Amino acid sequence: MCRSKAIFKNIIISSLSRFGCSRYCALHISLLKMALCVVLVLGSFSVYSQNNNNMVRLAWWNLENFFDPSNDSLTNDDEFTPEGINHWTYTRFNNKKNNIYKTILSMGLDSLPAAMGVCEVENAWTLKQLCFNTPLAKYGYQYIHYDSPDPRGIDVALVYMPKQFSPIYSKPILVDDSSNLSFKTRDILLVCGTVLETDTLFILLAHFPSKKTGIISVSRREVAAKKLKYTIDTIAQRHPKCGIVVMGDFNDTPLDDCIVKTLGVSPSVMDSSQSGLINLMADIDSDFGTYKYQGMWYCLDQIMISSNLSMKTNSHLPLVVDGAKIHIKDFLLVKDNKFLGNKLYRTYTGVKYEGGFSDHLPIYINVTKKY
Repeated sequence: MCRSKAIFKNIIISSLSRFGCSRYCALHISLLKMALCVVLVLGSFSVYSQNNNNMVRLAWWNLENFFDPSNDSLTNDDEFTPEGINHWTYTRFNNKKNNIYKTILSMGLDSLPAAMGVCEVENAWTLKQLCFNTPLAKYGYQYIHYDSPDPRGIDVALVYMPKQFSPIYSKPILVDDSSNLSFKTRDILLVCGTVLETDTLFILLAHFPSKKTGIISVSRREVAAKKLKYTIDTIAQRHPKCGIVVMGDFNDTPLDDCIVKTLGVSPSVMDSSQSGLINLMADIDSDFGTYKYQGMWYCLDQIMISSNLSMKTNSHLPLVVDGAKIHIKDFLLVKDNKFLGNKLYRTYTGVKYEGGFSDHLPIYINVTKKY
């Protein structure tokens, strides 16, 4: 669609230079604008029509502080209010909302995401605005969300297209620590649903505690990893013939102990290891990732699948997954003047408002029907 805009812009400029007389200018501008609108509408439908009936895309994205500008007295969201230090106004919220939907649509060159896990959303209102008050509405996007105990009020959620992913049930899974009753973090979101009217998938969405608290955060991520592993093991035992997809921001790389030892996921895409999961981000180029910190890229956002979904196994399942990809678009990046190369076009850098998209890049997988 961007290409269509550029092409018609050139046509308009060319036409105006060719017809210098003012009596023709208004007519040409009007006709060309009408033509542009037709092309854009058709282009929009063509993106949707390109969805493959034998393939769906599952995605994950950390949205970076997708906050409701109103103050919630039950959470520590004061920074993200009009009066707060970040001066989070409805104008800034709407800009953020528009950036998110544009990014989701940009993932649809061959297939729009049938389901997309997101984190750092404050409440259901923000998701309602995204799904129902943007162009995503014409694709029928819905959402699943539960409020979690996180002190800042940020949660994980799933946005999905019912025609391609049909939820059967969902529930939040509390991440708690019996040795530390004051510990509170994001729930793990479990959604079970059917894909392509073919088979059942269990999707688990997680947002592990950040590294900001230093060494303490390591044990907190281990608590979250243990709860996630227990949930995965339970599903695999009760539903051995179903596929499992785990997506999240783990605030650790595929090589870190929390992922390899505690969660039990091998850093090799050839090995399902003790958890029965394959980390599809393990073979991503080590010079790139989903998050950049002090000039270095890290793959904190990861997608893991049960081995029975992998193309490398002769599974009986009718669904198969090849590999994972990072969704990279020029508009999600800006020049990194300090560390060279590019960096993420963020919403905020510290308390400085940048007006960008997120401090993480989206990732996705394609789930294909074998028969």
